[in-house]
Amino acid sequence: MNVEIQDLRVLRAVADTGSLAGAARALGVSQAAVTRRVQQLERAAGCAVLRRDHRGARLTSAGRLLLRCADDLIPRVDRLLAVGGRGPAGPSERLRVGAAPTPVLPLVAAHAVEAGDDVELCPLSDLCGEPAAGEPAADPGAALPGLFRLHRLDLAVVRHCAPDGPLPDALAHAVLAEEDLLIGVAAGHRLAARSSLALRDLDGEVCVLVGDRRHADLRRHFTAAVRGAGGHVEVRWAGDETEAAALACAERGALPAYPHPAPVPGMVYVPLVDAGTRHRLLLVWPPRGRAAGRAPGLADRVREAYRGGA
Repeated sequence: MNVEIQDLRVLRAVADTGSLAGAARALGVSQAAVTRRVQQLERAAGCAVLRRDHRGARLTSAGRLLLRCADDLIPRVDRLLAVGGRGPAGPSERLRVGAAPTPVLPLVAAHAVEAGDDVELCPLSDLCGEPAAGEPAADPGAALPGLFRLHRLDLAVVRHCAPDGPLPDALAHAVLAEEDLLIGVAAGHRLAARSSLALRDLDGEVCVLVGDRRHADLRRHFTAAVRGAGGHVEVRWAGDETEAAALACAERGALPAYPHPAPVPGMVYVPLVDAGTRHRLLLVWPPRGRAAGRAPGLADRVREAYRGGA
C-alpha cells in the first residue's frame, strides 16, 4: 500500500497538537478523516505510529522516525507544487489572512491591498472548526503551524492573552496593539461610575457571555483570567450580542467585551485593567512563508495607523 503525502501531513498535525481531534481542527477536516489517514499509514508501515490514551495521542518510536522523514519530504513536495504554480490546497495567488474579529483587521486588509496584494480573509473560527463535545474552545494560535504548513494561510491576525501561553516557536509575530477588556454594565449599576475595574471587583457578579463561535476567544480569555485570579462569577449565557446586553441590564449583571463594542442605550463600558485579561493583537506568519518578507513592514504600517486612529 502506498503512503500519500496527506498521510504524512496528518502525522505532523497529530504531533503538533497531541490529539486526533486537534489535528482535525488544524487541518480543517473531520476526526474520522484523520483516523482513516492514520490507519492507512499504519497499514503501509506495518506497525503502530501512534499510542492513544486518555491524554491524547503520542508518536511511537516508529512514528517519530516516520515524522523525521515527513519533515524532510513535505517541504520538498510543497516547493515542487509551488514551481508548478499551485500550492497543496490548489491554485491561489491571493494573500490569505486568517482573521479573528479585531479592530485592526480592516487596517491589515487595507494596507495589504495598498501594497498590491489581492487579499482573501479566512475566518479562523471556520478553519479551526468546532471543538469536540466536552472540549473548551481551543486557542487558534495552536492551529496556526498546521494551517501555514498546508498553505491554507499566509498571515493571521489573532488575539493573544497571558493564559494562552507562548506562541509556537515555529512562528514569527509582531505586536499590533495591546488592549484591556471592557465590562459593560447598566448606567445605574454600582460599578458604572468607576474609571477602571480589576477582576476582584467582579467577584460574585452575574457575568453574561455569548455562546457563539465568534466570541470563543473572549469566553476563553475571561473565564481563564477569573479562574487564575481565584475569583467567582455567576455565568449567564446568551445567543448573541443583543441578547447578552439585554440580559446584563435585566440581571443587573456585567457584560465582558473587547474594545470598540457596538453602543447599547443605557449601558456604559468600564476598562478591566488586569494583567490576566490584557491582550495583544498580533500579526503572525511563518518565517519561511511567502509573506515573510513584507509582514514586518505591514505590521509597522498597521500599528502606526491604529495608534493614529485610537
